[in-house]
Amino acid sequence: MGNDIDDNSRKTLQDIVNRLKNYKPPRDQWEEFDPSRRAAVLILLFPDAKGELRVVLTERSSNLRSFAGQVALPGGKADTPAESAFQTARREASEEIGLPSRNDLLPSPFTVTHLCEMPTNLSRNQLGVRPCVALLHTKPGSSSSINPEESLIPRLDPREVASVFTVPLSAFLTADYQNPESDGQPEDRVGESTVDIDFGSVPSGSTGWYEGQWLEWFGIKWRAHQFNVYTSPVVVQKRDSTEVLEDEAQAYAAGSFNERRSGGGTHDKKMVKYKVWGMTARIVVDAARVAFGKDPDFPFTDTMGDDEVIEILQKQGKLGPRLPGVVEDSGRGGNLKNENKKAESGKL
Repeated sequence: MGNDIDDNSRKTLQDIVNRLKNYKPPRDQWEEFDPSRRAAVLILLFPDAKGELRVVLTERSSNLRSFAGQVALPGGKADTPAESAFQTARREASEEIGLPSRNDLLPSPFTVTHLCEMPTNLSRNQLGVRPCVALLHTKPGSSSSINPEESLIPRLDPREVASVFTVPLSAFLTADYQNPESDGQPEDRVGESTVDIDFGSVPSGSTGWYEGQWLEWFGIKWRAHQFNVYTSPVVVQKRDSTEVLEDEAQAYAAGSFNERRSGGGTHDKKMVKYKVWGMTARIVVDAARVAFGKDPDFPFTDTMGDDEVIEILQKQGKLGPRLPGVVEDSGRGGNLKNENKKAESGKL
């Protein structure tokens, strides 16, 4: 962590890191999934200049076959049966946002520390999704004025990512978060991200930040969250090649911070509204619960992950090898309070 963070913020950050390091999920169901159903996401955290811990989120490319244009954590499917969840998450983050997949390829003085893994979630297309929490920080004893949000993260692959933005992790524990970046901004300066989700509910707090509703998923009560994020993102540019090259990362490691590949990310000064919802919202809420050692001030599902649903489907023999072209039951039910109400926010 940088030396410019004050002592109180440094202690708070260390307490958060310790809670995450000490967290152990009650059960590791990821290894029980058929390799064709294993996926992982990276909850990449880093302290900003004020010592506030932020999480990296992406807007998926509109060209993708699944979940196009939606907000997600960097991640994807495992490549081989031998690949661990953390290896999968790091590789996918390298491909999507350009974060080198190995620490020796990170520019000095940065490193990434694997803190913990959260309970396995089940996606709507029945992949076992393992959230892996990692901290991007400077090495002990080093000092740096380099902003990781500007120097390391916005190197996007336009085949998979349209934009990237960050949010304070603590914001996912309150219904009344007020984004200081959007405070006082004229309404006509706010644009929508590429997908406009009809969540079927209205904000429950005073700031328009949080919406939520109870849904039924495979017969189990499930709390769906949506967070309305207003921010200036890093957006993708066109470039000659969409290939992510590790030798570029090696150049960064040698200190060539100013050498951006053609088509790297650039900051868009226009405010954009993103909707963080579904499985992604559930995962970041659970990570925030562990990190800060407290529960949100809005209704939530107490159990983290989807162990209960996964066990039901395993007993029914529905989580074997994935078959090409087979559309699987999402298990999405209606809104528990009003079955006739539109519920677009079913489990992702």
